[in-house]
Amino acid sequence: MFFVCFGLIGCKSTSRTAKLKQVDTRGWYTTLEPFAKFNPSHESVEIWTPEDENKVPLVIYAHGGAGFREDDRRRVEMLRNNGYATISFDAYEMNDLDWNFVTRKVTNTGKQNLIWEVFKGAVAYATQNGNWDRRNIFFYGASNGGRTVLYAGNELINKNVRGIISEAPAATGYSLGELKIPTIILFGKMDNWAGKSDTDFVWTRTYPTSPISIESWLNSQRSKGHPIQFIFYENAGHLLFEGPLEKVTVRRGENIAFTAYQGADELVLQKYEQDVTSFIKMNSVQH
Repeated sequence: MFFVCFGLIGCKSTSRTAKLKQVDTRGWYTTLEPFAKFNPSHESVEIWTPEDENKVPLVIYAHGGAGFREDDRRRVEMLRNNGYATISFDAYEMNDLDWNFVTRKVTNTGKQNLIWEVFKGAVAYATQNGNWDRRNIFFYGASNGGRTVLYAGNELINKNVRGIISEAPAATGYSLGELKIPTIILFGKMDNWAGKSDTDFVWTRTYPTSPISIESWLNSQRSKGHPIQFIFYENAGHLLFEGPLEKVTVRRGENIAFTAYQGADELVLQKYEQDVTSFIKMNSVQH
């Protein structure tokens, strides 16, 4: 195994911060420190508050494995349209890495390392700055970002974090510990992303590096009385905001890596929006 010191054609695979280390013979990498820190002035960071005299809850958003893409923007815009303050970013851009390279060549843990370092800095920033209600902070993430916010709920001790919203958290990556913060995990019922069949669902999957499925972990948390639950959506796959439901073919180079269901129809997204905003309202403390 070795550190990367070269660039791939068309993709930026060197970083001014994070190091890349090859982990297998197929060309997969993980990421190593030092990682970029949260920088509120970075061009990828968007800090938004509504034009309202009253301070409102803040949602800190963690993007998925492809960086901050259009589906991530649609989630953030959904929050803004409902009057919530938001902080979002692109951790790959902060590390000077091209999303094409990261999504195709970096392991889930490697991706989550990049997201986590920036995310926890955003949380620290949010607790000390801003024209929002610092008593009502929520974490929200999708896919690799979804797993990162679940991890954050155990790692970041902050009494003002009122809830966690995790859409389709990745089946591998960071370990998931005790989670006592109110949490909803949102999945399309057809989410078989990176699976081996149409019924190889993300939440039931295990790997040698992640031997406990998301489903088993959630059930263990519920058995301890922790406030965490699944919400499933009919006629929906992975990344609900990616567009209408369809079966897509994902390639890695010239090879087909897998086929999977992706997206959801607008009626599903309307119900999703109702669930997310109701969760924030229900768990916000009143002044």
